[in-house]
Amino acid sequence: MGMFQIVPGIAEYREFADFAKDAGLNASDLIFTSEHFYKSDLAALHLECQTLFRNRYAPGEPTDVMVDAILADLRNRSYKRIIAVGGGTIIDIAKVLAVAEPGDTTDDLYDRMAELKQVHPLFIVPTTCGTGSEVTGISIINRTSKGTKQGIVCPAMFAQQAVLIPGLLKSLPYSAFATSSIDAMIHAVESFLSPKATPWSELFSKQALRLILPCWKKAAESESSDSWKAYAAEFLLGSNYAGIAFGNAGCGAVHALSYPLGGAYHVSHGEANQVMFAPVMKKYAAKKPVGKINRLEALLSSLLECPAENALEALYNLMDRILPRKPMRFYGVKEAELPAFADNVVQSQKRLLGNNYAELTRDEILAVYESAF
Repeated sequence: MGMFQIVPGIAEYREFADFAKDAGLNASDLIFTSEHFYKSDLAALHLECQTLFRNRYAPGEPTDVMVDAILADLRNRSYKRIIAVGGGTIIDIAKVLAVAEPGDTTDDLYDRMAELKQVHPLFIVPTTCGTGSEVTGISIINRTSKGTKQGIVCPAMFAQQAVLIPGLLKSLPYSAFATSSIDAMIHAVESFLSPKATPWSELFSKQALRLILPCWKKAAESESSDSWKAYAAEFLLGSNYAGIAFGNAGCGAVHALSYPLGGAYHVSHGEANQVMFAPVMKKYAAKKPVGKINRLEALLSSLLECPAENALEALYNLMDRILPRKPMRFYGVKEAELPAFADNVVQSQKRLLGNNYAELTRDEILAVYESAF
């Protein structure tokens, strides 16, 4: 049976000021966040910390070019701890900064992934409800030279502490809530179905779904796009639980197939995952209709109040009420590109494909892309 672990300490606070006091934030600390968020939520605290603003670099999710520019700017700065306050992009970059030696580039870190050591203690404060990255030792970077996203996986990238402050989600736009919470739900499903799942990881996968899906239903039934904020604490905790689950059991083909779409067409991570979720799950169900997927259907049946045989379709429909799923061609993908996408997945995403509920061949991966096109 596989091992289960929760590496970072996890703390919850009502306000950032409470965390700052407990952690003793001072002038030797570096807060890495967005400038807008700092001004709206942190500036009034008059912290003595140094700052690094992610928005002063390239927009979008993290790329090797963006990370290398940040590393270059930090070479002449002296700081001890890194306090990452933000969503998935900020958290993934912060993990890289925590293990980078002076003079390192992103490619250097990929080349010596197994030998990386933590240079700067890391504290992570998520401001979205999807990544779960505050409790994992994984950073996903778009390697532009290779045309896909790839993970740096290293125990040295774990934070010392994950800090949950539900109030920090109050300024999150609906689109960011939708894509991030979809990502969290997919983390829960993929980790539950993973062959690496254990009874312990399954507890967190299932509890994440128990938190996210009922709150999705309530939000979808409301006429207000801000209604989800009444359940911010549940969504944040669900994301955290799903992060613990996939940090132990892994994600599979949904994530693997989403990375070429996100890398080549700059589709946000959660949205790219949604594009691939139903097509991958339908392929799983066709290839292996009897197995652990039936336990998932039973759980979804109880949460979505529908017969087990209709539970997956009910989930797809609920997801579409949170964020309508679009075909790949909507983002500019050409049908002629799909074989290259499939080849890319087979060549560069072996780590994720090893977590599939059912094994998928290259031609079956291409068929999934074609059904999503």
